[in-house]
Amino acid sequence: MMDKIKNPRSVLHALEPIGLGTAEVESLLSYFCRLAVSHSTSTLSLSRAVARRFEHDVEEQFDWYHRQLSGMGEAALTWSGALSALTSVPRLDRLTFLPWKDVIAQNGLPILSNGQFCLQCLAEDQASGRTPYFRLAWESKLVSVCNKHRVRLTTHCPCCGKDKVRHAAALVVPGWCTRCGAFLGSETHDHLANIKPVELWRSRQIGALLAAQDQLGELPQRQHLIDVVRHIIEEMDGGQSARFAKRVGVAKATVHYWLQTDKTPTLEACLAMASQSGISLTQLLTGDLHDWKPPAEGQQLALALFKPEPRRRVPSRELDWGEIEHQLQRFLLLPTPISVREAARRLEVEPRQLYLNSNRTARQLGERYMAYRKRRRQANLNAAMPHLEAAGREVLSEGKALNLREMTARVPPQVLSSVQGLFDVLRDVQANIELSPNMR
Repeated sequence: MMDKIKNPRSVLHALEPIGLGTAEVESLLSYFCRLAVSHSTSTLSLSRAVARRFEHDVEEQFDWYHRQLSGMGEAALTWSGALSALTSVPRLDRLTFLPWKDVIAQNGLPILSNGQFCLQCLAEDQASGRTPYFRLAWESKLVSVCNKHRVRLTTHCPCCGKDKVRHAAALVVPGWCTRCGAFLGSETHDHLANIKPVELWRSRQIGALLAAQDQLGELPQRQHLIDVVRHIIEEMDGGQSARFAKRVGVAKATVHYWLQTDKTPTLEACLAMASQSGISLTQLLTGDLHDWKPPAEGQQLALALFKPEPRRRVPSRELDWGEIEHQLQRFLLLPTPISVREAARRLEVEPRQLYLNSNRTARQLGERYMAYRKRRRQANLNAAMPHLEAAGREVLSEGKALNLREMTARVPPQVLSSVQGLFDVLRDVQANIELSPNMR
């Protein structure tokens, strides 16, 4: 009689991915960050532990966030497989673009490293009691707007105005700034700055693609894509690939390589083909020609935007410093102060220009923001201190060293991320505890 094989316990918490089967599916990067929070550890520590577990060499300067975990390259394949193995959650590749790796060129899926996000999505997450998380669609450079809220995605903290604040740090709590600790959805001011119809269309198409990948019966195959492209060329341009190339804004040699070699179109090229033929991006990549008919001339999204336009010299911008000064005065009256950097970003000028041309108001903005930061930093510290002292007493009573690893296991991550200069604060906490009568 064969021994019954038991389902082994998972090494890491089996977190349920968020948004599967929808355009708002979570990215693997977000899942990894939530996993670190769930284990009360830093993303850096967890990334090193995962790498060592699978016997990968870890360099001293290893930065997990430089890996394109949610793309469709080796990093995405390695990390989705590793996290599936450690959490017992199958098919975590659905949190990446991996299902489309056979129909999109490997170098044809640009991933944004700065970490963009939608302020309103994060605010909506928190308001609904849901854990804030990063959407997979946000990882693509070709998605620049949120189709749900019709606002432009941003990479800057609405409070401190700094860039690369979403996840580029050793300790990450999804939804909170890695620089100043503020909630990234705390201000949902309008980022609608000349949003073009093509940006919304592109966001909608990629969102539909990600929603469909959870229900794929089989992985899309390159040959099916090429068969569809051949059919579209035949129906729309009489089989003339040169005319089709001009239609979608690529070189005719590029189309030749698609049809005659093993080359695969980029995601941008696929979007261009979809826009000009009236087929959806999902249908194109899955080889589904059901109910497709060539659009009448002028009906297709003649996204002139997908076609290369002759370069024009951009005229120098004339700045109305009277209006800019008026806007700066309005910024001074905002209930939540903003930094000079954030003010400059909203006005689409450089901070140094503000200091040169509106020196007094810019300095007032800066001083007001610094005073606000100081008050908030002290308020955060006051709120966190009871947690830190209680955890510190527990650690020291067990005869252990009071370090970040021990504290992350005992203090909520939102509390730790709100404290600036955490290591110095921990030293002060230890000194205060050792001087207290109860510890003598």
